[in-house]
Amino acid sequence: MNKFELHKTLTELQELQRKVDSHIKIWNRQHIETALCEEFHEWYNAIGLFKDWKLNKTSREKQLDELADCLAFTLSLLNDDRHVYIERCRFILKRISNRDHKKAMLNEIETGYLFNKRVGNTVYIQTTEFALELILDIAMLYYSLDELFEAYKKKSMVNIQ
Repeated sequence: MNKFELHKTLTELQELQRKVDSHIKIWNRQHIETALCEEFHEWYNAIGLFKDWKLNKTSREKQLDELADCLAFTLSLLNDDRHVYIERCRFILKRISNRDHKKAMLNEIETGYLFNKRVGNTVYIQTTEFALELILDIAMLYYSLDELFEAYKKKSMVNIQ
């Protein structure tokens, strides 16, 4: 996937999220940010890296479902911000191919640092694009962008009905 394809896909997903959001009676940015933060933690809980005692790991489908929730809330926030930057798409794709970046991201996820320290900062302080980058990084490390986008579309179609 190149930056133009990623941008096109994200633009299409934003349009789908607008349809989902149109069913919300009162859209509240602060509530969406809080929900996004909680969904990041639900995804981390689903992958269960810290659950040494758990014999049956959460299914890949359930993990993707939680990450799709993160994407949905991020797209909702981006719609409120009214943009997706194509250069940001180029940056995301280039960065994830960097071996040192992958190693650092995996380390942050596996040690819990990402969710104990960084998620709150990413959601509440930085611009929404940083949350999108984080979600796409996670997808490219653990799944694929296509898998994430399909999980999001599936969930969104249910939410629209």
